[in-house]
Amino acid sequence: MNICFLLESTELSGGVRVVFDQAYLLMQRGHKVTIRARFGNHHWYHHTIDINYIDNLAQPFFADTVPDVVIATFWTTAQAALQLHCPRVFHFCQGYEGDFPEYASLREQIEQAYRLPIPKLTVGDWLTTRLQQIYGNSSFTVQTIGQLVDTALFTPPSFAYKQLLRKLFRRPAKILLIGLFESSVKGIPDALHAISLLRRKDVRLYVTRISNRALSDKEKEITPIDCYLSKLSPQAMARLYRAHDFLIAPSHAAEGFGLPFAEALASGVACVATAIPSHLSFDETHDYAAFVPPSDPKAIAHAMRTLLNSPDQQMYLRKRGPQLMQKLFAANAAAERLEQICLKSFDQ
Repeated sequence: MNICFLLESTELSGGVRVVFDQAYLLMQRGHKVTIRARFGNHHWYHHTIDINYIDNLAQPFFADTVPDVVIATFWTTAQAALQLHCPRVFHFCQGYEGDFPEYASLREQIEQAYRLPIPKLTVGDWLTTRLQQIYGNSSFTVQTIGQLVDTALFTPPSFAYKQLLRKLFRRPAKILLIGLFESSVKGIPDALHAISLLRRKDVRLYVTRISNRALSDKEKEITPIDCYLSKLSPQAMARLYRAHDFLIAPSHAAEGFGLPFAEALASGVACVATAIPSHLSFDETHDYAAFVPPSDPKAIAHAMRTLLNSPDQQMYLRKRGPQLMQKLFAANAAAERLEQICLKSFDQ
């Protein structure tokens, strides 16, 4: 197959990386895959992929390069996907933008984009259900293909000597917190307020923040950040996970998937996470993280302190996470499902 993904930007983000991973894995399966994007810089990605930067995503293809399948991603690319007049078009959704408060002023345009008669593909059943609740099934189908987590890259340390050294020398536990402070979906302020509560009770913590934006004055006011990093490559992120003891995943219910949470689990990091549909979707036992209600700094602080005081629970979570992520994602089933759906569309 000749497949073309449409992206607004190739700048580093979890959502973009998932599209890149899908493209790379489909190429590995023998398909020709191109990504059209309006702008960005894709050189942070660690595999070779074919990117075509173009101002107008709907610009017609040359006759000998027309793809068999076009896949829209962000809602702004859906109309262009239709305008290309390709026989097979899909809209890959990693999170419903209409639920994001930041996009409230654009909700009408977002809904128009989603109402286009394009089959939707989602990263999880909770998202499939959400789209079906809003738009029904009459104009287009909605199918779950699942998510990708690179379990070959994100692996636990061979020996947790750094955790042992921190205990031996009574150094602060290292906590990782990833996401845009400014995004209402990510819940970063909730986690920072929880850390502030713990520090007021003399709990010693070393906090590493990862974001694609500069550290804001508003964020600084909540609690000190010991290390602030931005725009890290996937390889650098893998090393960072292995160097930390804990991750707080404080996202709210509108979160599409929460890739850092899954990567941290795969890396053997003990996690405190909000009990939202995407976080709870990995296994019915819900025993792979310490779960708390969303938007509740006190609950996060309590769960974090309980985990800090429970070495046995920490050890269990550090083993359980990698085992579960390997079971769910090592076979790259989402790429295979996408491939099968595309191939099946040739018969329709």
